[in-house]
Amino acid sequence: MTAIVVFWSCLALVVYAYAGYPVMVALLARARGRTPAPQDVAPPVSVLVAACNEEARIAARVRDILAQDYPGDCIEVIVASDGSTDGTVHAAQLDDPRVRVLDLQPNGGKAVALNAAAAAARHGVLVFADARQRFAPGALRALVAPMADPRVGGVSGELVIGEGAGNPGLYWKMETRLRSDEARLGWLHGASGAIHAVRRALYVPMPPGTVLDDMWTPLQTLRAGQYTWMARDAVAIDSASATLGEEFRRKLRTLAGNWQLIARLPWLLHPARNPVFLAWVSHKLLRLLVPWALLLALLASALAPPLPYRLLFALQLAAYALAALAWMKPALARQVPLLPAAGTFLMLNSAALLSLPASLAGNSQRLWKKH
Repeated sequence: MTAIVVFWSCLALVVYAYAGYPVMVALLARARGRTPAPQDVAPPVSVLVAACNEEARIAARVRDILAQDYPGDCIEVIVASDGSTDGTVHAAQLDDPRVRVLDLQPNGGKAVALNAAAAAARHGVLVFADARQRFAPGALRALVAPMADPRVGGVSGELVIGEGAGNPGLYWKMETRLRSDEARLGWLHGASGAIHAVRRALYVPMPPGTVLDDMWTPLQTLRAGQYTWMARDAVAIDSASATLGEEFRRKLRTLAGNWQLIARLPWLLHPARNPVFLAWVSHKLLRLLVPWALLLALLASALAPPLPYRLLFALQLAAYALAALAWMKPALARQVPLLPAAGTFLMLNSAALLSLPASLAGNSQRLWKKH
């Protein structure tokens, strides 16, 4: 009987985390959601880019930002070179008074670089961008437009991922829809690191080594009594990971960063102190617990009475085998409907399983470095 209870309890947790919660949020957003009334505003913005050894692409990235349809006297770009050992500093120094470059030595990590850039910013809205992506036309205006609503303290754009071995496909579409619905309820507690903004007065410097700057800032915005909106027409474009191994490392870094945030922001676990406790537990914490629930469900079905649990045990093994095939052979998996999604599910939960030991290892600096 105990094994049966464990099996169904674990299955319920998995179904709630990946289906029940998103459906609940979608229904609530439809019934009670609110949308800020964006205006065609262009407040002065400081665009912050943390870069480490980005000589090859930093100049093009800065030009891409400056090419946005935005008043020239209302934009500055601050490149924080985080201990670069190549020509990043020189390459970023365009002949444009709107561009400033901080040569930070030694390498202190992305959090330190962003803190330094935010401290040097002159304008009241901070926009965060990465070196590897580019902004779609009109992205900057679309990003700051919701800030015409005084309740909006921050805005996340949308990251659009191209084709490649590490394209998360269906998962990313579902995740983007969930974030959009959370934003309509005032529950959004994460942003796209490639394109998001916050009012400078709400920016809280991050401790050195913080991995998830794109969660730290929205969470601090919520604690200050304002919320983060998701502007889906503010688009940053990225290429998919070149290999599945690269995508796995990226997800491992992100998921380990969630454990790190729990250690650094213990109020996340307190229902009375976390203003989005239900959303954070359902969206973030349970995703970290799902792989453990899956393992327990597999073990419980092996120990439960023979029928029907032996059959369920065999079905789970078969499903994992197919997912592993899809993970290892993505080109083959694309020939079978839903099989790529199964491979992505296995990859994500494998990363989640390893995220706790990766976080406990304590080497957060290594998590941010390029591989």
